[in-house]
Amino acid sequence: MEKKAFDAAEMIVCAGCARGNPPNRFDCLYCGAPLEISEAQSESLHPLFFRHLETWEKGFNVILSIVSGDFSEIDFETIAALLKLETEITRLIIAAKTKVPLARVETENAAEILQKRLRAKGIETKIVADEKLNIERAPRRLRGIEFSEDKLVLIFFNTDEIVEIAWEDMILIVSGAIFERRIAGVEARGKRSGDKTKLIETNETSSDKILFDIYSRADEIGYRVEQNGFDFSTCLAKADKSLLAAENIRCLVKILSQRAPNSKLVEDYARVRPQLAGVWAVDERIDSKGLKREQFAKFSRESVTIISNAAQFTKYSRLQQFLI
Repeated sequence: MEKKAFDAAEMIVCAGCARGNPPNRFDCLYCGAPLEISEAQSESLHPLFFRHLETWEKGFNVILSIVSGDFSEIDFETIAALLKLETEITRLIIAAKTKVPLARVETENAAEILQKRLRAKGIETKIVADEKLNIERAPRRLRGIEFSEDKLVLIFFNTDEIVEIAWEDMILIVSGAIFERRIAGVEARGKRSGDKTKLIETNETSSDKILFDIYSRADEIGYRVEQNGFDFSTCLAKADKSLLAAENIRCLVKILSQRAPNSKLVEDYARVRPQLAGVWAVDERIDSKGLKREQFAKFSRESVTIISNAAQFTKYSRLQQFLI
C-alpha cells in the first residue's frame, strides 16, 4: 500500500519555530529558517528534492574538486541520479578531473547535504554561492594597458579613469571567448483571433570575440580586455603586433602571465564548455517589437532570439578566484 504521509518520528523539528516539517525540505515550511537535517535524514532525501533553479534565482554551486579512490570503482549511475545528469555525461565530467560545477541548488543546507553524499562516493567538492560570483556586476572593460617596471596601468574603456596594479598583486588571468547567435524572425497573422500565425521571414547571424579577464588581490570583479575596442599599441611593441586582433590578445596574455610572478593562467574555457552546459546553460532570450499593422487587415510581429554564453564565461572566470 502506498504511503500517503510521513510518520511523526520522520518529521524534522524547526529550531526557529518548533514546528514539524516533512523530511523532504531544506528550509522550514512555516518560518523559512534552514532545517537541521541529520545524517540519516539526509541519506533518505530523493534527488528530486534538489530543485532545478531558474537562471535568475540565487543558489549555491557544488564544484568538482578531487576524485579520490579507484576510478574504476566509482558508482557513476548513483552519482548521475543524485546530480540529475545522464550517466555517460557524469562519467565524462568526472573523468576529465576539471573543476566545474556538478550541481546548482537552492540553499546552502542543500549544497552541504549534496556535498556529503558525493564525498561518500569518493567525490570531493567545493561550495561557491552565486552571491560570490556576482555576475550582475560586469567586469570593467579596458581600452588600454601600460607597463612599467613594478606595475601595470589599466585604462578604462570610454573614460580617462585608470587603475594601477603591482605585478606581484596580479593573481589571475582567464582567457576565453564569447559566442552570440541572433535569430530574427517575422510572423504574420490575419485580423481574426482564430487565424494561424505563420513564420514568413528569418535571418540568423553569429559572432564571436576573443577576450580575457584580469584579477588582482584587492578586486573580485575583474577587468576585461576584448579584441574589439582595445588599443594594443599601448602595450605591444611594433614587432609583436599582428594585423589580427585575436593574435594580439594571445600575445598580450602571454606577456602578462610572464611578467606577473604570482598570477595563474587559466586557458581551458573552450575545452570545458560542454561540461559547464549541464549546470550553467547559455542564456537565451527573445526580444519582441510588438504587433505591426500590415495591408489587407493583417498583422506582423518581429522578434529576435539572442543566444549567448557571456554569463557562462563570466561565472567560470569569477569561479577561478575561489580555486586558486
